[in-house]
Amino acid sequence: MVGLENGATRAFDAVSRIVRETRAEQDAGSYWRAVARQTAECMGYRAAALGIVNGEGMLEFTVFGEAPDCHDEKACREAPALAPDGSWISAPLTGIGRSIGTLICYGHGAGAFAADDLRVHVELCDCLAVILEAQMATENLAQALHQDPVTGLYNRKHLLKRIDEEISRTERYGGQFAVVFLDIVGLREINAAFGHGMGDAVIEAVARALKRSFRGSDAAARFGDDEFAVLLPGADKPRGQIVANRISRTVACTPIARDGVRMQGPDLDWCVVAHPVDGSTRDQLLAAREEASVS
Repeated sequence: MVGLENGATRAFDAVSRIVRETRAEQDAGSYWRAVARQTAECMGYRAAALGIVNGEGMLEFTVFGEAPDCHDEKACREAPALAPDGSWISAPLTGIGRSIGTLICYGHGAGAFAADDLRVHVELCDCLAVILEAQMATENLAQALHQDPVTGLYNRKHLLKRIDEEISRTERYGGQFAVVFLDIVGLREINAAFGHGMGDAVIEAVARALKRSFRGSDAAARFGDDEFAVLLPGADKPRGQIVANRISRTVACTPIARDGVRMQGPDLDWCVVAHPVDGSTRDQLLAAREEASVS
């Protein structure tokens, strides 16, 4: 396809552009697409299929270009059988002590690749593995900073940040949003009667109910030890009350078991505040929540 020296130059250009142009990408999906795109464009490939090992040990593919059945992950994994002209090369992305994925690239026409191309491709994959593993570590750290370790929900800090973002968005474009606050009734008594293991099981049960109850644009968080909150972009107060009722009923009907002890799900106290009717700032909304809780 290309000479060794020319291929190495292209690979260096691809790595440089990936480092430079992926800095602005905010989520993993966008980052992987940018890597696949820059690899295909800089190297002159017909397509690039970037496979990243997910938490379940399976490859999740992001494809840029005209690979056969490019939106089918199984097709990408079986590239040798499915590439109609046999023009493809592949190498693993090897991180520190583990494989983080693979990069499959497709050429233009039969016999597009030579031995030099494969050597360049392997060196390119070695460089990409360093970049991708660093990105994964950064992403994992960012997730840990914004995630509650017990429930997997967002933490209080992240929810407050999201509320500020929604306020800015509604002030700029108009609209509304609601925040549902839910408190577990009697968690201290549950811990005293059945142990903290059962208390943790109750917290986890409430978290699961929240995860099942919100849309992709919603944000659910553990707001305190026994407190939870759900941000509902675009929702008004009545809509928030419907969501709160549904979550409360779901939790109350959920049996919980831990260490041989079984109990019915706890009751939840809840209140709903809405922007802008209950306040135009985050502090005003939180104050409205406190007033509703007291009353």
